[in-house]
Amino acid sequence: MSNQFVRGVCVIAILTNLVSCTQVHWSKTFQKSPLAKQSSGLLIQELNTGKVVFSHQADQFFMPASNAKLATFLMAHSFLGDSIPSFAYLEKRDTLFFWGTGDPTQLNPSFKNTSLIDYLSKSTKVLVYCAPQKEIPPLGSGWSWDDYNDSYSAEISPLPLYGNLVGFSVINQQWEIAPRFFESALSGTHSFNYVLRDRLKNEFTLPVSKSEWKVQQVPFVTSDSLTAKLLADTLKKNVLVQSKAMDPLAKIQYTGLLDSLYVPMLHESDNMIAEHLLLLIGAKNHWPGGAQDIISRLKKESNFEFLKAVRWVDGSGLSRYNLFRPMDFIEILRALHQSLGMDKLQFLLPQTGKTGTLKSVKLKSDDHVIWAKSGSFSNTYDLSGFFQNSKGKTYVFSIMTNLANHPVAESKRDVINFLENLD
Repeated sequence: MSNQFVRGVCVIAILTNLVSCTQVHWSKTFQKSPLAKQSSGLLIQELNTGKVVFSHQADQFFMPASNAKLATFLMAHSFLGDSIPSFAYLEKRDTLFFWGTGDPTQLNPSFKNTSLIDYLSKSTKVLVYCAPQKEIPPLGSGWSWDDYNDSYSAEISPLPLYGNLVGFSVINQQWEIAPRFFESALSGTHSFNYVLRDRLKNEFTLPVSKSEWKVQQVPFVTSDSLTAKLLADTLKKNVLVQSKAMDPLAKIQYTGLLDSLYVPMLHESDNMIAEHLLLLIGAKNHWPGGAQDIISRLKKESNFEFLKAVRWVDGSGLSRYNLFRPMDFIEILRALHQSLGMDKLQFLLPQTGKTGTLKSVKLKSDDHVIWAKSGSFSNTYDLSGFFQNSKGKTYVFSIMTNLANHPVAESKRDVINFLENLD
């Protein structure tokens, strides 16, 4: 038996033993973790090599919550380019037809985009807002009905204005309503300490007390006619409404960079932006309909195989009908990393101790860093992204936990604690 053969056998034995030890270590670590005692799926890989560090039910489906925004992010990056398609228009002899694209920044106080208003105000022609012929559902499939009064549940519309929210604040003991158009929609006071909208219509009841009042954003009920009225109120001239599909000759006006949408969607988990990114994709590609129509087209038009297996029904992850696997988010993250690079992802994703939904997370070691998208609602906490350990090695991971009968904060703590073993 040659020495070379013996050395080869020894090397294989050593490597096999190392792999076995690693698997045993991670298996013991997982079994000691509370994650093992609930419904959970995990997949952790070395970013550079693709080597699987740990896997547990990575091929099983879980509710992703706001981790679904990573799928929306990937599709938007793949289909939209760099700029926001803000609105579409077509001028004829005496009429200016215009269409919404789903741009969530128009008159939105967080963005101060007035491009549509500026364009319409310069025109001397008859203004016609062209509403879509195929209805866009204002709420997503599987959304919780009693979230209607909360800012994170703003409605979906083809031409959102003011973020589809009404702002209520107190200045010098007087109520300030923005936009002021909704001052006529006030319907008295109540004893609660928050503004309450009627579930089915735009009637707002105010708290009696104004002391220590903070700004509250309340969704308003959208409609094509209301969109025209809001525009007319701002422009101080009439705006007609007509049901009309986007004309093939219509031109799209681009305003602003998509990064300005990605950051709040990923850092603050902005649902309204996520939903309207799907509409932007639809408008640019002339795909009519709402989120489910556009997602159906994305499954056919994109080259991402994982889309064929997942159940994906909205852009934000508010729906409990969504079902993704940890292995799907690894594929999404790797595709984003290949296209954008790590530097850009470190800017766009929340970072532990610094930005967004991970700003309050303090890791045990100052040399550890996580850049990731979290997702949560009752009984669910998911985290998918990148982990860098004290040696500078980077891992890509997805940890999904569902059906936990304890506060979400506990699941979040358990996920973070488990990740910190990657040293």
